[in-house]
Amino acid sequence: MGKLSVFLFVLSFYTIVNAGSGSHSLWVLATHITGETPFPEFTVVVMLDDVQVGYYDSNDKQIVYRGQHITDKTEDDEAQDGDHVFGDIYQGMKERSFNLKRHINFTEGVQVLQRMAGCEMLDNGEQVMFMIKNIFNGIFEDYAVYYNMTHSTYDAGKIILGWDGMVQAYKRTLCENVYLPICIKSLKSFLKREKNVVMRKVPPRLRLIKKEVSGGFQVSCLAFGFYPRHINLTLLRDGQPVAEQDLTGGEVLPSGDGTYQLRKSLEVSTEELKKRHDYTCTASHLSLDNKLDVSWESGAERVYLSTLSALLVMVLIVIILGIFICVKRRWSNTASQSELTNVDANVSEEMNVSSDSET
Repeated sequence: MGKLSVFLFVLSFYTIVNAGSGSHSLWVLATHITGETPFPEFTVVVMLDDVQVGYYDSNDKQIVYRGQHITDKTEDDEAQDGDHVFGDIYQGMKERSFNLKRHINFTEGVQVLQRMAGCEMLDNGEQVMFMIKNIFNGIFEDYAVYYNMTHSTYDAGKIILGWDGMVQAYKRTLCENVYLPICIKSLKSFLKREKNVVMRKVPPRLRLIKKEVSGGFQVSCLAFGFYPRHINLTLLRDGQPVAEQDLTGGEVLPSGDGTYQLRKSLEVSTEELKKRHDYTCTASHLSLDNKLDVSWESGAERVYLSTLSALLVMVLIVIILGIFICVKRRWSNTASQSELTNVDANVSEEMNVSSDSET
């Protein structure tokens, strides 16, 4: 089942990446399994942008919305439509799995067919595209269909003989008049329902981190705590962008709290770090009116640290001298008081002697 989880991750990542900053997307990630496993034979995960909003499997045969309780007839009708659509996908993938297994002569063990299908829409409501892509056992490419408002493409894959021209024309008609309209309608409905989640804007926090590594130092730009995931993060040296091939990292990753983080790092030698360079992290994001910047000057910082060290030494010397002077004065005062005490004792003794003589 490792192939299953890996490919689901790839599909999810592909889905997220292709939802542009000025658009929204709705994707169905469907999995059909043949063979003995603890999982349902057929499962569907529904993704709105990068948020899971629905789930369906062949055991319950009912779509479950994320945190959504069906409260009126409109939503109940939508759920019934979803159950019908996913039921059709289930039967279609079941038949496709049977044909693929027979063609490749896979009759034993667990076989997995996965499908990604969905659409994208701009913020202004303009329809962008619809796509279907299949893969078998995580490694065999099956057919793929892509359709937008001006053209369509079809990839027969590498397993079964592809569709002829008549079937391709029929599939394009389905995409244009059935699949795309239904997907866009569902996308708008989910957007209305989940707007507080997928349409929120959380600004990034930016850090420029310097740490010692083997052979030198690492200068890293870190942006974290932002949503949506689309962000432009650039590391500049002396005002010029550092080439992407010189950087490590660069993948947007989830933070676990519904926000995202991105790190880009540059390896810098010790000798290079001694030179005077101005490093700047700059980020632009939908939540920001202006770019966010944070800077650090390498050579200047070393001079500053040296000056600061010298000042600290001088302050330490002054403190030690002050302590020495205070101790010396206290010792002098103690000695003086001791002498006065001795004088007073002698005077008192002489007075007592004189008094005795008179007596």
